[in-house]
Amino acid sequence: MSTSYRICERDGFPIVKVNDHTECIAEYLDRHIGQKEIVDVVKRGDTIYYVFENGYEIPMLCFCCGQPLEFKNLEKSRRNMRGRRLESMTIGSVELDDGTEMLQFVLEFSKKGSLSQPRAEPVSIEVAAQMRHPDRSSQKRQEQDESAEPMRRRRRRRRRR
Repeated sequence: MSTSYRICERDGFPIVKVNDHTECIAEYLDRHIGQKEIVDVVKRGDTIYYVFENGYEIPMLCFCCGQPLEFKNLEKSRRNMRGRRLESMTIGSVELDDGTEMLQFVLEFSKKGSLSQPRAEPVSIEVAAQMRHPDRSSQKRQEQDESAEPMRRRRRRRRRR
């Protein structure tokens, strides 16, 4: 899944096709699920989705092949992720064991409590295109909410996997 993407001039993140138009992945996800709390983790078919408080659901897809990530224990994942917020995103280049260079997009989630650690999930850039949207009335309420502060967006250096 070595795809070439145009890069957003403002953020340096890939531009992806979402619902027949192109958008910077960071701006798109920030607008819809940035700083929103995860309220559930569900399985639909073979794919696990993180469900956010505003009804959006983001699929967990492997960054290198785009296939659904495997979760061994759905209930444990649910307990671990509920209450976390999407705080930031990073993008970087990684070299796989076979020498293939890939973009690695990482969603970074908040701590759950004072004793927990933040959580980072490397996922496919295609998660934005496959994100499930809530019904229109919930979406309108979310778009009217101007109080959420924007997430941090960072570029990462190349690393080996």
